[in-house]
Amino acid sequence: MEKLTRREIVKKLHQKTGLSQRFLHLFVETLLEEIIKALELKEPVKIAGFGTFIPHETKPRKGRNVKTGEEVIINPFKKVSFHLAPTLRAELHNEKER
Repeated sequence: MEKLTRREIVKKLHQKTGLSQRFLHLFVETLLEEIIKALELKEPVKIAGFGTFIPHETKPRKGRNVKTGEEVIINPFKKVSFHLAPTLRAELHNEKER
């Protein structure tokens, strides 16, 4: 199985809809930009039937340099977790929705 790239998404949308690839490329880029903007503002992004992207920031924590054994502080950083929608989860696991 290969990676699904932006180019592949545009190509598949073009085959299904017949819309121009230039328009679809702009559409995909704009969609991704809007998702990124919302995540930067720490807003969750919910796509019905697909899932929810939830941004959060880690807390600073203690770590250890493996080579020297010295304790270091790991700075906080932004993370995004993804939760599958129940319908997609059921479809991926070939289960009927409860």
